[in-house]
Amino acid sequence: MKDRHQRAPYSLRIGDELKDRARNEAHTNRRSLNAEIGLLIEEGLKWREMQKVKQATA
Repeated sequence: MKDRHQRAPYSLRIGDELKDRARNEAHTNRRSLNAEIGLLIEEGLKWREMQKVKQATA
């Protein structure tokens, strides 16, 4: 776990509405806002990859 906290911070500018939505999701899922945003990005990237595979096989 120590290694996670040694990463350089990354400043992310997002709109208030999107940040509020992410914060609400984080609260619902009992995660920090940072963890929730990371998971949302990861899921979004996986979804895009699946779409690419789907298009390639169509």
